[in-house]
Order: sequence, then structure tokens, then C-alpha cells
Amino acid sequence: MGRRQTIDRGTILDAAEQVVLRDGAAHLTIDAVAAEAGVSKGGVLYAYASKDILIDAMLERVVAVYDKLAEQFLAEAGDHSERHILAHVQASAGADPTSGGRAAALMASFIRSPQFRSSTIDYYRGLFARIDPATERGRRARLALLAAEGAFTLRGFGLHPFSDAEWQAIHDDIIAVLLS
Repeated sequence: MGRRQTIDRGTILDAAEQVVLRDGAAHLTIDAVAAEAGVSKGGVLYAYASKDILIDAMLERVVAVYDKLAEQFLAEAGDHSERHILAHVQASAGADPTSGGRAAALMASFIRSPQFRSSTIDYYRGLFARIDPATERGRRARLALLAAEGAFTLRGFGLHPFSDAEWQAIHDDIIAVLLS
């Protein structure tokens, strides 16, 4: 019978995120994550066999949180032809500043790598593929998606400190455009 795992994978991911947010992606090393998590290098490697696997897990966790929000809104969106865009905008509105900032920082840190960039490209390609820009409704959906992503980027990178009320009002306006 093997020894029970005592290294919490979530703790390792939290530590890796802290390293990236504090020091930048260039400083993400197994040693740095181990020091941040208070575990051995072997403990990190036991949980995540390589740095690439760790990065994949970090990005998957960010996407999973966002997807969970989007799925909630998608279930509530009904049979609206741009319901995926509506769900995306609503999920963006519902993301707290901390998780949004973390998502933006992680994406920016790893987007330069073709390996990690392709999943983000695929995600946005899928969103835009649901839009028919030949129709008025499709053009509004495209505008809504671009506006939501712009607001997310400004807030996520700390380029504009939207208050919670302003953040909600922006998304209310985007949703009004989308549903008009």
C-alpha cells in the first residue's frame, strides 16, 4: 500500500500563481513554487511532473472557474441566438476583481508561448464563430463581446480601477446592447 499523498495540488497551484503575480512568469520555477508553498522541490514534482504540466494546470483552473460562471448564465439565457456571448458577458460581469486580475496576469504571462497560446485562440475562435456579423443582431453580439473583453482587460491589468457599481453598470449597458 502506497503512502497517502500529503501535498495538496491546490496549494501548489496557489503558490505558482503567487510567484507569477509577484515576480512574473519568467521567475516561475519549480524551486520558486516549492519555496512559496513551503514544500520540497520533489513535492512539487510529485504533484506536477514538469513545469509545463504545472502551467497547464494553472491555466485550466482559471478557465474552469470562468467556464463555471459562463455555464450558469448559459443555462439561464434561454434560446437567444447569441446566448453564448450573453453568458460570456454575464460571466465577465460576475468575475470578482481578484480572479479577473489573476486570469489576466496568467494569460498575459503565458500567451507568448505557442503551446499555451493555442487554447486561448481556440476559445475566442469558438466565441466569434457563434456570431453572424452579416446580421444586425450578430454585429451587436460582436460589439458586446469586444466591449466586455476590453473592460475585462482594463480591470484585469489594473489599467482602470472600475468601482463595483461602475463595473456592473458597464456590463448592464453591454447586455442592453446585446439584447436590443
